[in-house]
Formats: sequence, C-alpha cells, structure tokens
Amino acid sequence: SARVMTSEEGKIKGFGFVSFEDHEAAAKCVDDMNGKEVGGRTIFVGRAQKKAERQAELKDKFERMKIERISRYQGVNLYVKNLDDVIDDERLRKEFSQFGTITSAKVMRERGPRDAQGIMELGRSKGFGFVCFSSPE
Repeated sequence: SARVMTSEEGKIKGFGFVSFEDHEAAAKCVDDMNGKEVGGRTIFVGRAQKKAERQAELKDKFERMKIERISRYQGVNLYVKNLDDVIDDERLRKEFSQFGTITSAKVMRERGPRDAQGIMELGRSKGFGFVCFSSPE
C-alpha cells in the first residue's frame, strides 16, 4: 500500500508511506530510490521511524559530528584576542602565515549596517578572532 499524507484541508504535506510485504523489497526500494530526483526534487527514502527514535538517531549523529569536528581542529585552531580594530582577516592571516599553512583566518565582528542595496557592511571588530592551520605543527 502507499499513502501520501495530506492536511485536513487536503493539501499535500510533502511526505508519505509505502508498505511492502517483505523486508527485502523495502530494503531494495530504499537502496534504489533514496536520493533520486522525482518531480524536480531530490527525495529521501528510509525506514519509517517513531518521532522519539528519529530524534535519538539525529542526536547521536549530531554528537558524532561534534566530536569529529572537535578532534579535527584540535591543536590547529587558535583563539587570538586583544586585536586592534585595524586588524582584518587578511592581516590576521599574514601575521600568522610564518607558522604554517593557514586554512582560515577570521576576525569576529559586530553586525554592521546595511548599505543602500541591502548588503551588510563590516561591523566593528570584537577584538578577537581565530586562525586555523592545516596541521598542529
């Protein structure tokens, strides 16, 4: 069976459920259809889960990503404070480039005003930033 979920007004909610007679058919469907483009949109196909199960899985995934990100930048991301207002990202990169290959250098700034085209201008420096090297050496 297959069912597209709709609101009380009959509007399509953007998801549905398909039931299979056996697990193998469902697994093949997931393998074949997940990530495919249907009607101009990339669809997600996976096993139906209860809300609590899905939330627990997402929480675990987030924690794993967080640990991976922390370990990836451990020893290579430096916090730099007491920066003068005239120091920008490029100057910060230049000052630290003698110590190794820099993947990013960022001076943290307050939000600036928007210009006539609505583009956010650079705000005043917060006096600190980060320099990230490609390796701990």
